[in-house]
Amino acid sequence: MATEALTAQSANRTGAELDKQSVTTLDGFTFPNDGHTVLVVSNDAEDLALAFTIQKKLDGQSVTRTATVAASEEWVIGPFPVELYNDADDLVTCTPDADLATGVAVISF
Repeated sequence: MATEALTAQSANRTGAELDKQSVTTLDGFTFPNDGHTVLVVSNDAEDLALAFTIQKKLDGQSVTRTATVAASEEWVIGPFPVELYNDADDLVTCTPDADLATGVAVISF
């Protein structure tokens, strides 16, 4: 399977309904990032580790930052500094250790 591309939702002062998307591949997903972007993760299953790719290399090696969302919890992760997390297409890459059929939302504010 291929990496899934998520779309960002806009947050504003009048409010907006949260639209969660399912991620159904272990190949990971990408989402646009403007430095004011957060990821909302609803986890109805077992503990879930999300590895975010950091685009800068440390001592010539690739680096990731991992966030673990416990079972039956909903987390907000971010924002993501563009100089660390964005690839050449201004996307953040995340690889989960399990399917995220329970839902994620990308919010830019």
